[in-house]
Amino acid sequence: MADFIKKSLEVGEEIKYNGRLHWSSIWKYIFFSWLMLIGGLVAAGVCYYYKQQDVYVFIGIVVAALGLIIGFIGRIVRTRSEFAITNTRFVQKDGIFNIKMTEIPLQRIETVNYYQTFWQRMIGTGCVELVGSGGTSHQVHCIEHPMQVRKMVVSAINACTVKSVLSSTPTPQPEEPAPAPSEVQPS
Repeated sequence: MADFIKKSLEVGEEIKYNGRLHWSSIWKYIFFSWLMLIGGLVAAGVCYYYKQQDVYVFIGIVVAALGLIIGFIGRIVRTRSEFAITNTRFVQKDGIFNIKMTEIPLQRIETVNYYQTFWQRMIGTGCVELVGSGGTSHQVHCIEHPMQVRKMVVSAINACTVKSVLSSTPTPQPEEPAPAPSEVQPS
């Protein structure tokens, strides 16, 4: 799933969390796929049973096949949208042919908001909003396990902050021992 994001990693960067869209993000594809599949098969079966013209049976089968194609397209849309939290940034990739990649450095994220309606809680989906410096925001809608994603982003931000604070404070160098006074040797 995260092949594109793995290819975009920089030296020393590692993925902490891979995420994807929830199945509810493609509910329209699922609904119309099942509607056309069942409707087409029922229409073909009824026409065949009542000895209607073969063209009606063929139309029913074509409608059912279109339903399968719509379901397949929905599956592709879901699997081609992905996001990841690395140790330095948040990365989201959308698209199949036209790819849009959004990257937000963790140091630039000020707030992580979490939105979930009652129905979204029932099916396990939600929205996470990343608010950056300057008030810019990026929302990721219909994701699986949104509270876990929020916690992962916050912990990655904290780890990044601690790492940058530790690297910015100078480490005390041990003092070199004073050279021993040289003894004067009588000649």
